[in-house]
Amino acid sequence: MKISSVVRHSFLALLCMGVATGPVAAQVAAPATPIEDARAIIIAANTEKTLDYMFTQLVPVMEAGFLGQIGQIAGGAELIKQIDAKYPGGQAAFGKRFGELIMLNFKAAYPTILDQAAQQYVAEISPADLANIRTFMESRAGQALASAQPKIQQKLSLSGQEIGRKAGEKAAVELMGEAAQYLGTGK
Repeated sequence: MKISSVVRHSFLALLCMGVATGPVAAQVAAPATPIEDARAIIIAANTEKTLDYMFTQLVPVMEAGFLGQIGQIAGGAELIKQIDAKYPGGQAAFGKRFGELIMLNFKAAYPTILDQAAQQYVAEISPADLANIRTFMESRAGQALASAQPKIQQKLSLSGQEIGRKAGEKAAVELMGEAAQYLGTGK
């Protein structure tokens, strides 16, 4: 039994349509939810690197604060002496170890921090804008921005430290000038 040419071509056309539409239909993903867009933005923005930089800057301050707090508690001065005498590397190493441990604890909290950030994005930004921001952040230009951000923040941080130092010096001079009338120190 011979199949007519028209039937064979029709069958092949239907078969091709079925094969073509099957995978194509499977490839069309449902639109992302706002929380999925927010999470993708956070990943594309290298937010973990930003957190690393931020906490790396904060840890030395926390190390010094921790040692200062130990010195303030009852028996703290004695504890500091014991740390200096018995802890390998003394007070400096003890403070550094505190910094290492707190950084590990910060990193362990990153999933919670990032999830909270995603929830805030969803609360503050419309779904359409989240989708557009995601598209931008995943683009070449968005990735260039995300890649440059840590370097820019580092440079701005150094600049901010210098500005803060100068502002502090100026404020101290101004305050001492104001206080002179009360302290009897003259101007």
